[in-house]
Formats: sequence, structure tokens, C-alpha cells
Amino acid sequence: MFATTFTMLERKISNNLNCLYLLNRPVYQIDHDKRLTPAEHYGDAGNVTAIELDNHDRFHISFASRSEMVLTPKKVVTCSDAAIGPSCEEFLQSFGYILPDAATSDQQRLINLPNILTPAPAPTTIPPAYIIIDCEFGNLFRRTNTPNTINWQVMKAAGLKTNVFQLSAIGFNRHHQTNVFFNRYFDNPDFLPEKKLAGLAATGLTLAQYERQGDPLTVIKAFINQVLQPALPLVFWDQTQDIKYLRRLIAQHYDQLTPSEQHAVTTPVTIFDAQAYTNMIINLGNHKNGYHNLPLNGLAAIFNLTNPNQHNALWDVQTTELVLQKLARLHQQAPTETPQPVPLATPLPPAPAPVRTRHQRRNAKYALVKKLHAHGKTYREIAAATGISISSVNYILKKAVNLHSQAGVTPL
Repeated sequence: MFATTFTMLERKISNNLNCLYLLNRPVYQIDHDKRLTPAEHYGDAGNVTAIELDNHDRFHISFASRSEMVLTPKKVVTCSDAAIGPSCEEFLQSFGYILPDAATSDQQRLINLPNILTPAPAPTTIPPAYIIIDCEFGNLFRRTNTPNTINWQVMKAAGLKTNVFQLSAIGFNRHHQTNVFFNRYFDNPDFLPEKKLAGLAATGLTLAQYERQGDPLTVIKAFINQVLQPALPLVFWDQTQDIKYLRRLIAQHYDQLTPSEQHAVTTPVTIFDAQAYTNMIINLGNHKNGYHNLPLNGLAAIFNLTNPNQHNALWDVQTTELVLQKLARLHQQAPTETPQPVPLATPLPPAPAPVRTRHQRRNAKYALVKKLHAHGKTYREIAAATGISISSVNYILKKAVNLHSQAGVTPL
């Protein structure tokens, strides 16, 4: 499939800094002076594992902990297939890039951690047993006070402006619910107060209970023990954001986990993306593969499924399960191909009535008069029924008698 492999690629990004992808290294942003800094929005992707060009001139970039990226040639500034050496620094300097000194920032610490929730090969059909996961998020703010007002400004933590607010999971075996049932809220001091009030209202806990149960490390440990330890495939409607923030959350507290918990989060896990499965089913009867990326609750509505609490992680997990059941049935059906369009057939005109000769018309009239007379009709009734005069009826009947006499037949 792949015609060429590369060790380095620079990607052009409109209205932003370009990115550099270097084999077996994290993704870097390229500053205007060509200095490289870790790309914050790739913090969860891990190292670049492959850079390849397919037979259609498309570049495929693979990551340790994120699905591959596909670029067209117009998005590529430069690339190289040269070996990285004699050192990474010297290799980059040969292209004019400057690698930063070993960073001590939290961002760099996260990059240097082992890969977390590394995806194993994904199944192409719904696994028999699995755990569905969904997250809801909250933006991060920093409170600033002035003499008369309190202001909230959007802030970043570990390179992200958002973090997980609600984390939910339910286990299923052949579409029957199992004992895995997880629903926790994070008490993050950088959320707006409204988020905390929403979590308190949803859980019914006291403030002290909510803060104790919502401690991020406490939630992460419970998630590892209840959801990851069974080592079942994890199902997401769209894994992109959920898995990104879960990896970042776990990475932030990785050093506080026990060795067994660290082993659980660094063991490759099977991830089944239900949205990608939907794309596959849509494309079953198509000649080309398309990316439709249908929203969960929108697709549920097409299936006549109503979720009364949309964008609540626990309810969205349950909705995902119902949609999976519908999709599984669709997967078993063969596609129906659209028939060739044709116009409606034009009906044939009715056949014209046969044209009778004068002799045939006379014989038919004579036969009708004789038939009516044989049934006991009077001359007057025969004349009214046939539209001829009484004298003509008399003539026809007398002529018939004469014809029978000449033939030696006595009429009845």
C-alpha cells in the first residue's frame, strides 16, 4: 500500500505555526525562528511511529496513542527519508531546525511518560463483551478579582483548556448489561462554580462527600479498578476527545499510582469506535469510503430512540448501547442496490372495433329480430328494442318464414 517511508515531515498549517513530525519523537511546533517546542495539542498522541506515502500521493502519519493522520501533498512543506543521525539534534540542524534543551516543564514530563491506554488492533465488528465509556467536559477558568467585580478568564492546565467533568461507563455482554456500572464527577477547582453546583445536583451528595469522591486521583483509581482491570474492549461513540482527555488525566497522576495501576494503564487496550463502525455500515453498499461522523443523539433520533438527558455521560452510554443494537442488525442485512431508473410503460391503445359490411350489419339486425321474436316479444316491443319500424319487423319475420318454406323447413 505504501510506496515510500520517511523519517521527517513538516506540515503547513494555515493561520498557525507549522508542525514537525519526526520518527520516534513527539510532535513539535515550529516557531518563527525555527525553534522546536512540544506541540501542546499533540500531548496525548505519544511519539510518531510511522510517516508513509501511499500510491495516491497521500502522506500517512501514525502515532503511538492516536489514530493516523492523512495529508495531501499541498499540506507538506518538506519531508525527508534520510536516516536520523548521527544524533537527532544534528539531523534537525541540517534542515535549520533547533531542538530545545531538555525541558523540565509539566508538559515535557507528560511527553516523557510511558504511553497510556495504547490502542491494540481495533475489531471490525462489535465485540461480544465490552464496556461503553463516555465523558462530559468543563472549561477551565482562572478567577481574577477587581475592587468591584469578580472575573473569570479561560486558562490552560497541562496545555489544555478543558478537562473531564463526568466520566461514565456501563458493561455489556451480548447486549445484556453486566455488573460494571461507573458514574463519577470530578471536583476541579478550575471549573466555574456552576459546574460544581451541577455535580452536586446530579449526585445528591453533600459538599464534603462530593469533594471527597470527586478528587481526581480518587476517581482515576476507581476507574482503573472498576473499568480497566476487567481488561475488556472499551467502546466509545467517538473516541477522539474522550480518550485524549482520559490519557491526559491519568498521565497527570501517573506517579501517584501503584505499580499494578501503572501496569493497567500502560497495557494496550482494545478500543472500538462506534461512530467509525457507523461509517463502515454506511459504506457497505457504496463504491467509495466516506467519513460521515454522525452525532450520537442525531442517529438515535433516526432510529426513533429518544434520550431525555442528552449530553449526560451516563445517559449517552445507554443511548450508545441502544444504537449499537440497531447497527448490529443493519450489519447483518445485505445492501439493497438501487434499480436502473426507467420510464413507466405507455399502455397500448384499445384495438379498433371491426368494421362490418352492409351485408353483415343487415344479417346482425335480422338475427336480433328473430331472437327477440323467438323469446315471445311482440312486433311493437321488437321495434322499440331495435330502433326499426313495425313494418320492417314484419318484413324481416315474413322473409324468414318464406326462406324456411323454400328450404322445406317448417318454422317453429
